[in-house]
Amino acid sequence: MEISIPGVTIKSANEMQTRMSMLLWGAAGCGKTTLAASAPGKKLLINFDPDGVMSLGARDDVLVMDLSREKYNVVEKFKSDDPYNLSKVLSDDSYGIDTVIVDSLTSYSQYAVEQGIANTKGATLERPSPGAYGARNALTLRLVAGMLRLTGKYNKNCIFITHEDGPTTDDSGNVLYITMMLGGKLPDQAALQISEVWFMMDTGKERRVLVRNGRTRKPMKSRMFDTRDKIEYISKYDPNGDDAPYGLHSLASFIQEYNANGGNKIKLP
Repeated sequence: MEISIPGVTIKSANEMQTRMSMLLWGAAGCGKTTLAASAPGKKLLINFDPDGVMSLGARDDVLVMDLSREKYNVVEKFKSDDPYNLSKVLSDDSYGIDTVIVDSLTSYSQYAVEQGIANTKGATLERPSPGAYGARNALTLRLVAGMLRLTGKYNKNCIFITHEDGPTTDDSGNVLYITMMLGGKLPDQAALQISEVWFMMDTGKERRVLVRNGRTRKPMKSRMFDTRDKIEYISKYDPNGDDAPYGLHSLASFIQEYNANGGNKIKLP
C-alpha cells in the first residue's frame, strides 16, 4: 500500500527499504574495524585515524577514503549535506558500495575541537573553552546526522567507530561507568540517532560484544537482538577463516538472519 501526498510518499512498514546503522565502540585493538568490515558487500571506509586501516590487510571489498592526514578544517566539508560529492559514489552501481564506515568519531571530534579553538577568541589547545567544546559537539553531531541521512537516501548500511574512554569514578574512586571517548553528552546524543550501539572488548582470550548496558559500560542498545535473556555474546568471527570476509558472527550474517526473520528481533549467539 502506498499513499502519495505533495512532497511525501507514505508506505507500509514492510515496504520500506531497510539498512543497518551502527555505533561500535571499545578500546583500541579490540577488533572494531575488523568487525565493521564484515558488514555486507563492498565498503567505503572514511578514515580519520592514522594507520587505522592496517588491521584490514589486503582486501578488495574495502575502498578507503583516507582523511587522516588532513588538517582540522576538514570538518567544514562535513557540514555539507553531500561532503566530497559522496552521493555520486553511493548512487553509482559501478562502485557497488553497500556499507559506509566512519573510523573514528573520536579522531573526528578532536578535529572538531581544534576547529572550535581556531574560531573561538582566547581558546587554546591547553584551555579550549566552552565555545570550542560546543563547536565539537555541534560538528560531530552534524557529521553523524549528515552521514545517516546520506546513506539512508541510498539505503546503505552506515557504521561509526569510536574509542573507549577512561572510567568515571566517585569521590572514593569507585567506577561509576565507562563510556565513549567523545566528551560531554556526545555519547548519549550520538547514540540517540543510531539503531545499533554495541560495545566490544578483548579479554586476551576472547572477544565479547555487549549490545545492552552492562559491565559498567554505557550506552548500548539494539533493535536487532532480543536482550531479555542475555546482553552479550562471545564473538567467533574469524576474518582469516575459510568463509571470510563474512561467515559466523559477521555483521553480514546477523543482517541476513534479521531480514530472514521479517525484521523481528533475533536471539544473541
